Amino acid sequence: MLRSVILKNRFFKGILSCLIAGSVFGAQWPIAGSALQIVDPYWFTLIRYLIVASILAIILFYKEGKEGFKLHRKEFPKILFLGTMAFCAYNFLVFAGQQIAGTQGTILASLLMALIPMVSILVLWITKKEFPGWRTLFLVSISLVGVILVVTKGDLSIFKNQSTLLQPVFLISLSVIAWVLYTIGGAEFKNWSSLKYTTLSCLLGNVSSICAILLLQHLNISHIPSPSNLLTIKWQLLYMSVFSGVIGVLLWNIGNKLLTPKNGSLFMNLVPITTFLIEIMFGYKLTNVELIGVTMTILAIVLNNLFQRKRIT
Repeated sequence: MLRSVILKNRFFKGILSCLIAGSVFGAQWPIAGSALQIVDPYWFTLIRYLIVASILAIILFYKEGKEGFKLHRKEFPKILFLGTMAFCAYNFLVFAGQQIAGTQGTILASLLMALIPMVSILVLWITKKEFPGWRTLFLVSISLVGVILVVTKGDLSIFKNQSTLLQPVFLISLSVIAWVLYTIGGAEFKNWSSLKYTTLSCLLGNVSSICAILLLQHLNISHIPSPSNLLTIKWQLLYMSVFSGVIGVLLWNIGNKLLTPKNGSLFMNLVPITTFLIEIMFGYKLTNVELIGVTMTILAIVLNNLFQRKRIT
């Protein structure tokens, strides 16, 4: 009886954590889209996560003291890689893709993020040799068709006539893989608190971001934003760092730890739903083809999760 109550409480906390995180992540894309018109995606990422890392480090020190910052030598390369995936590669790629795609970038980024559950399954298949089943592969295909409908608005010739669209799709798709690796990788640090995992991975991810930006500056791809530009996007930075970067990521890691990544990733469906609602409120005209594509993708993801849950029980 007691064990049942504990499990239900754990499940409820996991659902609530992922529910809030998914909604927070969904709102970030329209907000980031306005900021990316003013500053480049690389400096935007670095400044955002320097703020995030500072806040998380203070909280971690308050909660766990110096012990919270200790890690074994064998853990260092793993957490460096995972931090680089989440706080450098993921953000660099998704924001660069969103910026290149222009007005459609917000919708595109949020929808491709919804594919995280499907990509998680495929990555586990490749890395852990866990065959997902033919039904799951069919639903993965349906979700991809839905994404293609949204990207092309039903006109496949768009890839031929607007070849520049391929670049943001490719970049954002790579960012999805980076985030999936980070989410799955968290399971290897079972003895760590979610706060410690988030904080240390963010700190080390920032180191990778600094190194990457130095290279991009040398190649004249990235440019330092002016103080006036930073003041212009102060509210966007506040949301992206405190709400999305700290609260969102912390709750996401907590929720996935309680529910497991396979179940927690279902809540990424809230990302495109929240984004679409915000964009429509601000005048975005959603076509029938886009609506069909969004419905196909989200429905396929939900059905797959339900099938997975039924198979486990």
